[in-house]
Amino acid sequence: MYENLLRLPYFQGMSKDEITSILDKVAFDFQNLSDGDTICNTGERCDKFIIVTNGEALSTVVAPDSTYSLTEKIEAPYAIEPYSLFGHDTTFKRKYTAKGNCTILVIDKQYLFSELTKYEIFTINFLNLISRRAQMQSYAIWHYTPSSIKGRIAQFIGMRCNSIKGEKSVQIKMERLAGILCETRLNISKALNEMQEEGYIELHRKEIIVPSLKKMIEEIKE
Repeated sequence: MYENLLRLPYFQGMSKDEITSILDKVAFDFQNLSDGDTICNTGERCDKFIIVTNGEALSTVVAPDSTYSLTEKIEAPYAIEPYSLFGHDTTFKRKYTAKGNCTILVIDKQYLFSELTKYEIFTINFLNLISRRAQMQSYAIWHYTPSSIKGRIAQFIGMRCNSIKGEKSVQIKMERLAGILCETRLNISKALNEMQEEGYIELHRKEIIVPSLKKMIEEIKE
């Protein structure tokens, strides 16, 4: 248990005595899930601090008009939307499901306030990770729009992902993507096929798979 918690960025830097003290006071709920099991749903109240501690999960977000969706593969350790615990809208923004067998750690929100925030290291780690997300989103607003269609496709996918790590899958019709990027379907089709030939994506019916978003964004910049 001690080693598992230290793997998580929120507990890094804490001593064994501090971890032991937390285990004595806080109700830790470890759950073993099977492939396809739902961890939490879009719109569900976020009143628990959930961390994928072992295995993998899938995160899926649907566009407001329901015309496309994006799925990300996430690997442990991964905290599920800690930013949704606070603010005006305290609901999950995405659906999370187990990919294969995985383990999650669930901590009730009340313990986050009453016990965990008593530890300065945990509080600093928690605030740093949430602040980093806010800063990254702020930076993204000022990113220039690439001139090439391939660059704009890469940016479209990247700006809708929670993490640069892991495989991504976009379920979208080519006509819809063309409309979003203000391009013709023919130009989008040509760009996507070039990106597939270059190894950045894999094309399937109404689906674009991105094996490595990091590589695609770093190499397609114009």
